[in-house]
Amino acid sequence: MMTLLQSTLTGWTDYTQHGKFAAFLLLAILYLGFVLYGSGKEANASGAEKARKRLYLYGALVTFGCICPVTALILLKYQTAFYSYVWIWAAVPQTALIAWAATDFLCSLLKEKSLRNGMAALILLGILFLGGNPVSEWTVAQTTQIPALTGMPGQQQGTPAREILEQLSVYNAEKGNSREYSLWAPKEVMEAARAYSAEIHPVYGRSIWDASLGSYSYDTYETWQEDMYLWMSHLETTEETEYLRTDENTTTEAGGRKIDFAACLVSAGKAGIDYILLPEDLSEDVQKELQEAADGRLRSFGGYFLIVM
Repeated sequence: MMTLLQSTLTGWTDYTQHGKFAAFLLLAILYLGFVLYGSGKEANASGAEKARKRLYLYGALVTFGCICPVTALILLKYQTAFYSYVWIWAAVPQTALIAWAATDFLCSLLKEKSLRNGMAALILLGILFLGGNPVSEWTVAQTTQIPALTGMPGQQQGTPAREILEQLSVYNAEKGNSREYSLWAPKEVMEAARAYSAEIHPVYGRSIWDASLGSYSYDTYETWQEDMYLWMSHLETTEETEYLRTDENTTTEAGGRKIDFAACLVSAGKAGIDYILLPEDLSEDVQKELQEAADGRLRSFGGYFLIVM
């Protein structure tokens, strides 16, 4: 409880240290409050005007709730207490309020077609676009990870993950199949697949090994998907074709439950997976074992082993 309280006491200060969104939000709330309630037209407000006021009141009240340590603590407890302070701000329509205030302000300037108002609008737009990162350094760091993995313009080109995905997409198209296909592959390929193309459907996403990417969602993966991820990770790190799963939630056998490649192939078939990629730098004995389990379908493909289901 003391940890949560400390988080709410320092949360607002920490939140305002990165980016300008918080300052824009407070400025937008002040401006919209003056526009909506400083005109003296409350009695004759239309339905649309009342709806705008409801949005404004909601945004202003929830913003106050996130800033005030007491109400912020309540919000954190409502979010089951394991989210960090920054996540409670998801309840505030920040982008909508800032965009609304900026649009209204610029329109009010442009209504009077004078050189002074036009110059003021241009100066304000220039400040906005030249003011650097408006969000946060953490967000920039997160959004630059995937382009670096996939070799998008301006980032690293020709990464192994991008190359194999390109080759596999070309191979799939040459076979005359649908442009979309499902894939099970090592971690470095899986984490880049959806960023490379929305037509590739990985059997699981990055949130299976990093729960924060799914905002610690209660919607977990099914047991067979976890089995496939654990087996593939175990193969990459140890070159062993059997994995002993011992966690209590999925194991009923004494000493754990063995997961082998044959079981994963059965799950892949049931899930309708089209292609399986395996690491190629495996010993001959391991390759032979995998080849037998795959009924001879294992073949070299762009630095990996490929199985067409």
